[in-house]
Amino acid sequence: MIAPKTIGELQYIPEKKPEDRRHDLEVMMPVHHRIRHVEAFDARPAKNQVQEVITATNSTFNFLRMARITLETPHQVTRKMGKEEAVYYLNRGQASIRVGEQEHQLTKGDVLYVGIDREVDISTKSFCDISEFKAMDCHTSFPVQLVRHTDIEGTPLAADLGSRRPMSKRTVFKLVDQNVQACRLLFGDTYMAQRGGVGSYPPHFHGPDGPHGLGRNAKEEIYHFRCDTDIAGDVPYVLQNCALPEEKINVYAHIFDETAINVTPSYHDTIAPPSVDFMFTWCLASFTEGHRDWAEIFNKPGYEQEW
Repeated sequence: MIAPKTIGELQYIPEKKPEDRRHDLEVMMPVHHRIRHVEAFDARPAKNQVQEVITATNSTFNFLRMARITLETPHQVTRKMGKEEAVYYLNRGQASIRVGEQEHQLTKGDVLYVGIDREVDISTKSFCDISEFKAMDCHTSFPVQLVRHTDIEGTPLAADLGSRRPMSKRTVFKLVDQNVQACRLLFGDTYMAQRGGVGSYPPHFHGPDGPHGLGRNAKEEIYHFRCDTDIAGDVPYVLQNCALPEEKINVYAHIFDETAINVTPSYHDTIAPPSVDFMFTWCLASFTEGHRDWAEIFNKPGYEQEW
């Protein structure tokens, strides 16, 4: 198991509207010599703010949404769920999250699942940095469920992958999987064994019906990256595959620290330069409510045995 750690510095920015957080990446497609646009979002927080990062108006997501919440004493915020469910993931600090009469204390890496039609009060005794991921259009009520990162470390929910390729060795912590009752959401974080690692390998996407589209069993997905480098003054980044499933050539976009990206329509594997260490959180929403099979994927042909 790869031990979790904090990667990257906390970067506050002034308050930013959702439409200003999207910055499409332009990637030149080899052979065809045309530009592809990839949805990317500035996920940096604003101090003592709730910042909507991914919304219905600034993305093509049908179900997934993302927000960033940072609080310092004595601030408190309230989030109201309609027909949507959410996971609250603590990036840093300590948070108290109250849902009804229940109050939960979260530390780094912990996740709280909150179902539909609930009101959520978030506060802290000192400081907290939270990522909120939501799935829209949910219709089944499930109880509030707390998952502590330390409780799944060393269990089958901490999946050690990449045994065939040393550079792809990583631990995928499945924080919200079959251990949590939910309508659409799956969620976790991934840590690499070494700098210059390869994450999410082999190239795959969550359209299990095959390479010709996203059918009823498919899933939308967000990646949120944290990157760091051991070269002073260097700018850390990773290369993210954005090739469509029918394409035979892998195509990579530069993704910088604190960037969230829509990886839904494309293969996703991630390559880091030798100096760069990275981790990422990932969140999936199933197209069909209740169909939450994390392993139901389509591998790039020829890579089926690369897990």
